[in-house]
Amino acid sequence: MERISKLRAIGIDGGGSHTRFVLYDEKVGVLNSLEINSPGNYHLIGAEGVKKIFKEGIKRVSSNSYFDTIGAGLSGVDRPTDKKIISEIFEEIGVKDFAISNDGVTALWGATGGVGILMISGTGSIIVGRNSKGKVYRAGGWGYMFDEYCSGFWFSNRAAMAALNYRDRLGPFTTLESVLVNFYGIKSIDDIVYLYYSDFDKAKIASAAKVVLQEAQKGDEISMKIVKNGVENALNMISVVARRCGFGGRFTFSYIGGLFNSKYFLRRVENAFEATFPRAQFMHPKFGADVGAALMAIDLWRKKDEQVG
Repeated sequence: MERISKLRAIGIDGGGSHTRFVLYDEKVGVLNSLEINSPGNYHLIGAEGVKKIFKEGIKRVSSNSYFDTIGAGLSGVDRPTDKKIISEIFEEIGVKDFAISNDGVTALWGATGGVGILMISGTGSIIVGRNSKGKVYRAGGWGYMFDEYCSGFWFSNRAAMAALNYRDRLGPFTTLESVLVNFYGIKSIDDIVYLYYSDFDKAKIASAAKVVLQEAQKGDEISMKIVKNGVENALNMISVVARRCGFGGRFTFSYIGGLFNSKYFLRRVENAFEATFPRAQFMHPKFGADVGAALMAIDLWRKKDEQVG
């Protein structure tokens, strides 16, 4: 089999609201990219819906030029049954060479190059690790009903609890009471219960995380304790994943997610990480999950090429 020195791949990052495509060349870098305003999660829109998005995205991002392989990192693809369904979709649209994983793994590929640990902090959160043998381990990411430390929903929910405790004089003063009232546009903190029971919107609740971080930065003690507790638990999860990956104390760590747009939060995580893991490397993410999906596919293509050769 003739070996190709430089490969070209399409990477797909399918989330719960958007699907991103990128055409990546190992020699040149990113050649083209696009975003389709539709989920890439087949649990949300069905297999036929995903097939339609894949066909459109692949055609548009490639501009009918060649590519060697496709990588897809998709939310909701965690089990063999999920991967089988996505494999069948690729086969039905004529794609012969592809690699599939959940979007956390491809985000790790994009951020670190495929080996290391990634912390994702958005509406939800998860810690994902992958070692040089290709073994993937995770901690967290079980959904908003459980403790997803350092997720937007976790921060916002803890803030709501603290504000209600102060309202009932069960807890100390916190500026979070007035801040949450203003942020959510409610009449009083009592009305926050309606966001949970009458008109529940996970993303809307989670969006208040930014004001929790702002209040912590201003010095509100309760907000600072919430951030401290979240970061400490995240570090414990990182430690567990590092041990399961067999890294010892030496590994590369990176991050993605909307909460890291807060320089305060990023600094708190970075400082705590470096104090806890002095031999590890804290790395700012190199690429996003779409390029990560392309890198994952290229890596798998080369491994298959080596086996044939």
